[in-house]
Amino acid sequence: MKTTRQHSAFLIIGIFLLGASMRTPFTSIPSVINEIAASFHTPATSLGILTTIPLICFGLCSTLVPGIARRLGNELALFIALLLLAAGSYLRIFGFSALLTGTLIIGVATTFINVLIPAVITENLPTKIGPVTGTYNVAMTLFSAVGAYAIAPISAASSWQFAIVLLSGLVLFTALVWLPNLRFNYRTSGTDTKETGANMWKNPRAWFLLFYFAGSSFVFYTIVAWLPSIAMANGMTTNTASLIAGIFQLFSIPTAFATPVLATRMSNRIPLVLAAGISTALGFLAMLLPIHQFWYYVLIALLLGLGTAATFSLIMTLLGLKTRTAGDTRNLSGMVQSLGYLLAAFGPTVTGNLKAASGSWHGPIIVTLIVICLFTLFGTLSERNQYVN
Repeated sequence: MKTTRQHSAFLIIGIFLLGASMRTPFTSIPSVINEIAASFHTPATSLGILTTIPLICFGLCSTLVPGIARRLGNELALFIALLLLAAGSYLRIFGFSALLTGTLIIGVATTFINVLIPAVITENLPTKIGPVTGTYNVAMTLFSAVGAYAIAPISAASSWQFAIVLLSGLVLFTALVWLPNLRFNYRTSGTDTKETGANMWKNPRAWFLLFYFAGSSFVFYTIVAWLPSIAMANGMTTNTASLIAGIFQLFSIPTAFATPVLATRMSNRIPLVLAAGISTALGFLAMLLPIHQFWYYVLIALLLGLGTAATFSLIMTLLGLKTRTAGDTRNLSGMVQSLGYLLAAFGPTVTGNLKAASGSWHGPIIVTLIVICLFTLFGTLSERNQYVN
């Protein structure tokens, strides 16, 4: 059974701000990718690596996070991650090498937040997994939307470097708000098997969740990396494409909050899996049609936003619902997000290179549609059992 621990009054607002500051430093970058490319005299398509680097970090570091967090405590590990996230974000303004190094640091820091948030919610608020996970997801999508839209006009009025400094400030503010939670930091004894948790790598049921997460993340980060470019290829201006990227994130908000709440009330969540997958697939199918109107791309953003947010928030909720202890939640989260993100990292790179080789976005869109079908299949398979162990 999961038991509630005493926690700070700043825990929920801290979780909200962690969601707000976690993705924004790198999901806003595609909206100004052309400006960054021009600054460093490199093709914009080659900078898909700025989205790929964090995903590789998520994959390589996720399995290390549970062990480090047991020694440091979840709250302290998250505070250190926030300091690294702010430093990495700020570092990017100092040159091309600094851009890559800062993005690498962002990737490592974000990995800790990705893995530990489900465990912190399960450990401290086991009866509120749905609404608190929903609140966290809303913060993530809302601030990603604001960042994706606002960064272009801010960059136009000043520079992309100044816009990144503002993003770094948001992360530092989050670190300050998180400080009171350090009073309730808890280090786990290595002999406490309940807190250490089970080895999820040997659990066949956990692998269904891993592939569900991997495929959905492949699709999400492909959208983040290339939706503005696809819109511009279809006649949109840079600012309009930035607006569409922001709208995509805004349309994610309803399902980002509603899906975790619904998931906690349903014994069979296959309808949620299918609805999310179909919505995402319809968005990509729509991009194959030669309609180059703003309203049409708003519709595409609606379908993609609702579908991808529902899938991601469902998986984040399942990490808590399908485990019996906080230790198991932390281990399942680390396992799912490690190899899951490594596979997802191929999304922006594969689709970007396919576009560069073919000169068309049709090939990348078809590949992404196949991935959507596969991850929806694994999502339905993951629902065959109530718990992974």
